[in-house]
Amino acid sequence: MRIALVTDSFKTGGGLEHIYQIAKGIPDIEFLIFGEKGEGIEKFNGLLNVKLFPDGFTPALVLKHKPDIVHIHHLRPLASFFLNPLYFYKIPIIFTVHGLHIHKYEFIKRFSSRPRYILRFYLEKYLFHRVTRIISVSKEDREFLIERYNLNGQKVGYIPNGIDCTKIENIKLPKQEVRDVLNLPKDCFIFLTVARFDFQKGYDVLVKAVALIKNYLKNKKVKFVLVGSGEELENIKKLVQEEGIDRYFVFAGNRQDVHLFLKAADCFILPSRWEGLPIALIEAGYARLPVIASNTYGNREVIEDKQTGVLFTKESPDDLSLKIRDFMENSNKVLAYGLELCRKVKKEYSLEKMVKSLRNLYEGLKS
Repeated sequence: MRIALVTDSFKTGGGLEHIYQIAKGIPDIEFLIFGEKGEGIEKFNGLLNVKLFPDGFTPALVLKHKPDIVHIHHLRPLASFFLNPLYFYKIPIIFTVHGLHIHKYEFIKRFSSRPRYILRFYLEKYLFHRVTRIISVSKEDREFLIERYNLNGQKVGYIPNGIDCTKIENIKLPKQEVRDVLNLPKDCFIFLTVARFDFQKGYDVLVKAVALIKNYLKNKKVKFVLVGSGEELENIKKLVQEEGIDRYFVFAGNRQDVHLFLKAADCFILPSRWEGLPIALIEAGYARLPVIASNTYGNREVIEDKQTGVLFTKESPDDLSLKIRDFMENSNKVLAYGLELCRKVKKEYSLEKMVKSLRNLYEGLKS
């Protein structure tokens, strides 16, 4: 079987990581991966069942290689396949929703937001009705798709993200030695965030929360380590300096050794405005890290009860600052969150479970 996996670009992030896990997890299927050039392309080196096409994602380019199924992972290539209402395909076209970015209009309060919301909503509704099958990675987004876009429940499946946790679980070094490897201080309480720097991820909320408790932190040994890059990186650095809290922050950039940072940290923070089903939280669970996350789409599916972590009011620096302070004052108590989250992600978000569901879908559509 030959499957075309199509994304917008080979840009490091959760979507590309998801594609990588699919290709790695089903080695007996040939995968053709299409997208625009990006730094994340190197992660596919060594996968013998993968052919990479970094020159774009047009239907002509993809279909030229005669795949049995096209599996699209981003709205841009989905639009390129279906904007022509007269064109129909003889093979199944699947679309995975990695979070519904129409949610951003819930957070942008400008005059132009409403018209843009309407345009995006009707574009997405049109595109979603044309595909063979939609996969949602979260239960909440699946319900949203069915109710708001008037989609048939049989058309919208639910296959949650799964990851290969081998790198995380194979680290046998003590935390202090891992910190030595990463040049991180041994004697600090380390909060870790791994995400690209953009509006969705809410780094500004985190910075403002830290600023609210900077007097409390004066005599504390604490670092907020931020791993990632993106268009908002310089703005966040500037905000940190303006708030006078730069001594508490470490900007680590894009890294290929995120698993080491997870093992070096004491707590994981994800302050996103919305998510699909965040791979970062699943990774934190495998690393047994206590988690503080915003109470929003995706996050609250992983941290769904008070046993597996703590949710703060989305976009609320005040509430997040209280949660950070509470974690620091009860560092031994909150370790239980990490253990419970680890049990949950191993049960619900394993790579084996995800690839089995995808294999069944592929084989069912091809037959």
